[in-house]
Amino acid sequence: MAASISRSLIDIVNAIEPEGDINKKVKHILENELIRRLNRYELTIRQLKKKYGMSLSSFKSKNIVAQKGYAYEVENDLWEWESSQDGIKTVKAEIKKLRAD
Repeated sequence: MAASISRSLIDIVNAIEPEGDINKKVKHILENELIRRLNRYELTIRQLKKKYGMSLSSFKSKNIVAQKGYAYEVENDLWEWESSQDGIKTVKAEIKKLRAD
């Protein structure tokens, strides 16, 4: 199945990645974006570990959300923490698939 890419997108890809064919250029751009997302998720986890002085598993086993009276900030932090861990797994799998091609 051949995909159609608009000329304006091709021009942008060529400006960002001047070397290689279109597939290699797009692959490189995608890999860079996945790595950026991975770094963001890892940073979020580091910040939350530092903020609470513990890992996510400890945070959950100690029931910190309940201890903090189900405060919005704490519940949101839990959601961010879990989402970031899931994001890391997803992004690593996508990077692996991308690099296998």
